Amino acid sequence: MPAALHVSEVAPKRPARRAKRASSKKLDLTTAQKKLILNSFFRLEPALNLVAQLFFLKLFRLDPGLRKKFDGPVEMQARKFAAGAKLAMISLGHEDGLAPTLELLGTRHRQMGIRTRHYRTMSRALIWTLERSLDQSFDRDTREAWNTMLAQFTKVMSR
Repeated sequence: MPAALHVSEVAPKRPARRAKRASSKKLDLTTAQKKLILNSFFRLEPALNLVAQLFFLKLFRLDPGLRKKFDGPVEMQARKFAAGAKLAMISLGHEDGLAPTLELLGTRHRQMGIRTRHYRTMSRALIWTLERSLDQSFDRDTREAWNTMLAQFTKVMSR
């Protein structure tokens, strides 16, 4: 009669890998960074469509080749961006709430021909836009928080 097997002897090690992979999808922001991002976003929110238009104008100035990857007028792209930004801010406080959305957006962007280098340009354009829109309230700590979040967005969306 064969000896009884313990569950630990038969259980595959893959679930541990999945858990590790899932945790790497979380946005690694401190509570203080999230607060800085949210506070700065709330300052922008009343003029979000205009801010988003400014972002796209700067983006297309930094990389004119990106213009043809985004269909429609800048105003339409700005509305989509504003809606996505609001979703991101709502999801920021939820564990793993934003990563699946970013992964889907990344898939859509890959279909449009957006690559990792484009996300870096988008980050530069957004930081520039935030500097101009928030003026002195966009201090060093707030800039660092946004840069951290945008770097993590790029990582998730580029997968």
